[in-house]
Amino acid sequence: MKRMNLREAADRTLRSVTTLRRYLRSGRLKAEKIDGRYGPEYFVTERELSEAGLLFEAEKPIGETTDLTAAGSSLPVASLPYSTETVPLTLFQELQMKHEQLLVQYGMVRAAGMRVMELQNEVVARTEEAQGLKAQIALTRAKLFDASAPYRTQARKAELELKGRQLEIDALKEKVRGLEMLTRNAVTTETIERQFTDLLAQEEKVDRHAPETGIRRQPGYTFRRPVPPDPAGH
Repeated sequence: MKRMNLREAADRTLRSVTTLRRYLRSGRLKAEKIDGRYGPEYFVTERELSEAGLLFEAEKPIGETTDLTAAGSSLPVASLPYSTETVPLTLFQELQMKHEQLLVQYGMVRAAGMRVMELQNEVVARTEEAQGLKAQIALTRAKLFDASAPYRTQARKAELELKGRQLEIDALKEKVRGLEMLTRNAVTTETIERQFTDLLAQEEKVDRHAPETGIRRQPGYTFRRPVPPDPAGH
């Protein structure tokens, strides 16, 4: 008997290759596995397709009849089962193929729904985990804040101490500036005193040589000692 691969069998039975493979996995369809050019292939016969219920009476190979048909010669026609509700064979095959397609689509939808449920459960678990981590972070922050309180107090004290030292430094700078001004004023006063002393010495010298040179001071003219500058700089 002629053997056919799954694609030929699918064309013969008007079913998909996927459906035939599902029949093979479930054991409803028997097939011969042969290593082909592109890997293992399954080959079936019309008898095996008929035994799996994939062929109808009108499509069964010649010489293969059911027990009911074989016994038809000995049974009267009136005793054969007869149904008034019949459908065309092509319509039945088309409906069966659509039914199998719907089963495949249902399986895909069901798998997608299960995946969606898994993702939802995962989202809920991740959300709860995130909330737990947030609570743990808040607790850790509170502990760190309490633990750092003494250090913050010490830092504040050190900051105030630095400000006090800065004020002291500024005051010392002012004192140094005042001392520098006093030093400059002292040098200026000393210079003026020396110049005034030299001027008085020159005046006395002029007075001594006045009879010889004929130069006299104007009446009532005297040198006045200059007033030293204010130490405060005024």
